[in-house]
Amino acid sequence: MARPLLLLASLLLISLALWLLRLGPGRAPEPAGVRLQGVEFLLFPEEEGVEWRFTAQEMVEEEGVFRIRGGLRGERYVGGRLDLRLFAPEVAVEPGDNLRAPYARVEILRGCYRLVLSAPGKGEVLIRQKEGFTAPWVRIEAPNLRGEAQAFRSDFALERIEAEGPRFEFPAGGAFGPCTVEGGSS
Repeated sequence: MARPLLLLASLLLISLALWLLRLGPGRAPEPAGVRLQGVEFLLFPEEEGVEWRFTAQEMVEEEGVFRIRGGLRGERYVGGRLDLRLFAPEVAVEPGDNLRAPYARVEILRGCYRLVLSAPGKGEVLIRQKEGFTAPWVRIEAPNLRGEAQAFRSDFALERIEAEGPRFEFPAGGAFGPCTVEGGSS
């Protein structure tokens, strides 16, 4: 009986040693958490009739924050109608369903707006569900508007904008060209 127990204990020790060697010196096992590949993710914030739909390569839960990464595309629907599209390298869904991204590109269908919110190294973008966009820098393009500004804040419809150092052009008659936002209207 001692021989089978000795053999079992030896196998367990060898397995443990091989597992530790596979990790390598100073490496810890990957943190436990949820990691999903090829995701479609729905977010229903508190606002009545608002829904976000995301597709991405991966979603990871880290300490209560969900990070959606890789080929990320988000769409915001209000009352069942597509309102805007969001593209970013990563979006963190924070408590309260606010979204944080290192930088983002947004297409707002009504008004045919394209926004570049921040850029690598310029600071994060915050999308507050009850308020709208906050970014350290913005570039806006539309058929009748083109320009950029610092310390940008706006609601989702771009009806209430706050910014520092704005430099915008407003030519009449759509001088910058037709609407290029898919499904958009001026």
